[in-house]
Amino acid sequence: MEIVHRAAPCRNVPVTFTLDLMSDVDRAFQALGEFVIAFQWVENKYREIGWFILDPERKRWPPRALRTESNARLIDGVTKLYTQRTRTYQFPNGAEKAKDFLSLRDQFHTLRQHRNSFFHSTFTEIKTAGEVAGYLRSDVRPPHKSNAGGAHCAHEWLSADAIYKVIGEYAEPSFRLGQHFVQLVHWYPFERYANEV
Repeated sequence: MEIVHRAAPCRNVPVTFTLDLMSDVDRAFQALGEFVIAFQWVENKYREIGWFILDPERKRWPPRALRTESNARLIDGVTKLYTQRTRTYQFPNGAEKAKDFLSLRDQFHTLRQHRNSFFHSTFTEIKTAGEVAGYLRSDVRPPHKSNAGGAHCAHEWLSADAIYKVIGEYAEPSFRLGQHFVQLVHWYPFERYANEV
């Protein structure tokens, strides 16, 4: 199916594109938007966990802490708060939960690297016969700080399938992160589990 769109009506220049090709491009951009929403959910859940640890009764709301940290510092800071809380109190499953929270830290740092890769890339529109065939994503940054001086350039087609694959890899860890918040609520009031001296 072909659609004619008048991009510049004052010059009456028709721009024609094929709906099937545009739907692939639109689907990729939709997937990128869904990735952003999923990533922001994770970041917000880390804040909620940290806020609950710092002020479970919400005596000061909205909280001022954990609002301006970078994502990396937020993940590390909340992980430290969580693991300290499990050492301070004798929760029945505290050691197990702390170990899981530490593993989530590593997984979500990898997600953060995916986010940075997507958002710091250059997107080049590829056309065939005057029609948009897709976008080539180029990430020219070094993949890790340890290789900051090395040459690196990654190219891939921007595709919904590739983005949904990354989102899918983080569905289960995101669920576990949410469960940690629920666990904190169940542990509260924390003083019930005070360490005996």
